[in-house]
Parts: sequence; structure tokens; C-alpha cells
Amino acid sequence: MARLTPFLLAGLLLPLTACLNLEYDLSPISVPISAKPADSGVVTEPFTLTAKNILWAHGLFGQSSPDVAALLRTEAQGSSGIVGFRVEQRSGFHEWLVAHLTLTLVRMRTVVIEGERRIP
Repeated sequence: MARLTPFLLAGLLLPLTACLNLEYDLSPISVPISAKPADSGVVTEPFTLTAKNILWAHGLFGQSSPDVAALLRTEAQGSSGIVGFRVEQRSGFHEWLVAHLTLTLVRMRTVVIEGERRIP
């Protein structure tokens, strides 16, 4: 039974740890947004936006998430819509290094927002 206790404790505490998720709401954006690529003949202009998503002490002291809707709203100004929309989180060497130097008390990821603006 003594050998099982650390595994049982880890199994109970694992669901309590926060994941580095990104939640966003695109409803305040007035132009249509689609993940599908642009139709042929439509003039588009590609864009890439980056921001940081940071989790402080496994989420116990909060999370600093980028406002995806605000970033996208400024990018969509003057366009008739956004196509090929993608949001993903990536971690590179610097994020890995910060996480390990702080004993994973600070976990960060780079949020990459990609798409194409439809030119009216």
C-alpha cells in the first residue's frame, strides 16, 4: 500500500493542475471569419500576429492571455472579411528555458494568429 500512495496522490492531483489553454470569443468582430481558404479570384493579403500566453504558478496566480478578438479586430479594419483563419500555440527554446529555469512556475507559449484579409 505504501508504494501505491505516491501514484494515487499523483493521480488525484493531476486533474487539479491547469493546462495552458487559450479561450477567445470572436463575436465582437463585425466582419465574417472563416477557416476555409479564399476562393479563386478573391484578392487577399496574408497576416501573422503573435502574442504571449503565460501561466503563473500552474494557474494558481492567474494567467496572462492575449485578447485574440482585439488583435483580430485591428487587423480586420478596412477588409471585407478574414479567410484561412488559424490560432495555435507554439513553444520554442526560450519558452522551454523559462519554464525550466523557474521550475515550471512560469509557463509561456507564443500564440500565433494567421489568416488572410479579403481586400474589398
